[in-house]
Amino acid sequence: MKTINFKYIILSAVVFLGTACNGFLDVELDDQIITSEAIVNKETAEAAAIGLYDSFQGVNLYGGDFVLVAGLLGGNAIATGFRQRYEDLANARVPTTNPYIEDVWVDLYNIINSANNILANIDGINGIGDEDRSRIEGTAYYFRGAAYFDLLRQFGEFFDEGSVFGVPVFTEVLDRSTATSVGRTTVLATYSRIIEDLDNASKALPDDDGRFFVTQAAAQALLARVYLYRKDWANARAYAELLINDGDYELNTDYNDNFETEGSTESIFELEFTTQDGQDLSSLLMLSTANEVSGSNELWDAFEEGDARKEQFLRRFGVVRCTKYGELATDIQYNVPILRLAEMYLIRSEAIANTEGPAAALDDLNAIRTRSLPDSPVSVAEVPDLEAYNDFLIRERRLEYAFEGHYWFDLVRLGRAASVRQVEDYRVILPIPDREVKVSNGVIGQNRGY
Repeated sequence: MKTINFKYIILSAVVFLGTACNGFLDVELDDQIITSEAIVNKETAEAAAIGLYDSFQGVNLYGGDFVLVAGLLGGNAIATGFRQRYEDLANARVPTTNPYIEDVWVDLYNIINSANNILANIDGINGIGDEDRSRIEGTAYYFRGAAYFDLLRQFGEFFDEGSVFGVPVFTEVLDRSTATSVGRTTVLATYSRIIEDLDNASKALPDDDGRFFVTQAAAQALLARVYLYRKDWANARAYAELLINDGDYELNTDYNDNFETEGSTESIFELEFTTQDGQDLSSLLMLSTANEVSGSNELWDAFEEGDARKEQFLRRFGVVRCTKYGELATDIQYNVPILRLAEMYLIRSEAIANTEGPAAALDDLNAIRTRSLPDSPVSVAEVPDLEAYNDFLIRERRLEYAFEGHYWFDLVRLGRAASVRQVEDYRVILPIPDREVKVSNGVIGQNRGY
């Protein structure tokens, strides 16, 4: 049973803007958009910032599909229901009309436009204290940077900074008349926007140990991940070490506490759900024998005997279930981890392996592996070169973060996705939704091969 420590757009036909209502961000269609006067005081600014959390919790994002996509594309998960969106993803052959890519594109750009609305209007608000102002600004910067990162690693060639196939980037508030003029920028320019936003977030957000709201530590941890994807080993290591050396965070002795205890010592940032405002993962994973998404037998077999991480999975009637988000379809109150300290150890390990050699990287790799398999550390003899080290790294990342939204992106950035999933090279990134390309009259260009 879960315990609690403490509680505390579419760039085409329609662009969504948020306006405060009942403490959350309402989404309005373009022809109902009100002016920038929607954010006029502390209360409406606070509501808009809270709305960014609410949007990230949506069924297409971290309250549902996005968490599952990396498992489906990578082969950790299979589609066991009857929806084409999951079948396409599970086959790693996604058409330009897949409903998931259409929905997630809209939702992420909705978040970006809403964050832009906050940042465009925060300076005009009187009567707001410096601390509140900084926190609201930092929240907008964090979620905008996070949204651009999630767009880039799904729809852009994030593994090649020389590529022109980034994603559309804008910092102003768009509407129907301006949205279609924004084309794709380069991968390097997209990364620059992400890093600047997260750096601004790190400077503006509070330096405290909160787990359920974004903090300076959350921005630093996400920066470590972004620099890892860029293969900027020095910065990836530096930001990971900030968290590893921060006394507010430490690895849970028991891996399973990451999911059974809210706000555990290992948690850097997790999205909080309640029975009134729940996630959809439990129903997608546990509804029935014909549930929408299940674990693959390949994943089940990848766990070694005695691996504590396997306790978050069960197999019934031949169906592998992930129980990280509850054991019943009604367990909608289980939180979703976004950033954990374990990731920082593996980021630092990878950075060291690529700069000092695999042998020097094993302490951090084994800190994570031996928590769940205490008698099976990786030895120096087993990692004679970087390729051998990467074999162990991807296995540990696969099992450590199964059904947490990482595996496919790890395969892609390590150059293994096409061979592991036996697909054409161009399929390592998703297509831009066909409707976006058409409505923009080609201003938004399609990815290669689609």
